[in-house]
Amino acid sequence: MIYKNHVAGNEIIVYADTALYSKDAVFKCLYWYGDKFHTSVTSVDAYYQITLTAAAGQIKEVSELDLYLQKLERDLVDFNLRDIVTKETQNVRDLLIAKAFSNGEYDELPPGEISDPVGYDVKL
Repeated sequence: MIYKNHVAGNEIIVYADTALYSKDAVFKCLYWYGDKFHTSVTSVDAYYQITLTAAAGQIKEVSELDLYLQKLERDLVDFNLRDIVTKETQNVRDLLIAKAFSNGEYDELPPGEISDPVGYDVKL
């Protein structure tokens, strides 16, 4: 079955493929909607069904819901990309933290002599 994102009454319903979007990315994204919506996430087949229900008095016009639907779709991609980048750069961050707290253990000069073929005096 193909699921289509849509607005129904005072609700926004979005389907995010579990093969594409991590649960962490979905929840990080939804956190920012908590001031205007009640949020709910359930599993339907191979999708997360995300339902945003407008909190009382927060949404004035139905057209606002369409704009929030578009924003939610963009934000899901954004937070999923952030999650991917975080996972891909984890080793680099771990090395930087280890170096920062190493108390000088890794503060060694590179092997070889420092020189400059154009005659710059590197010892100044």
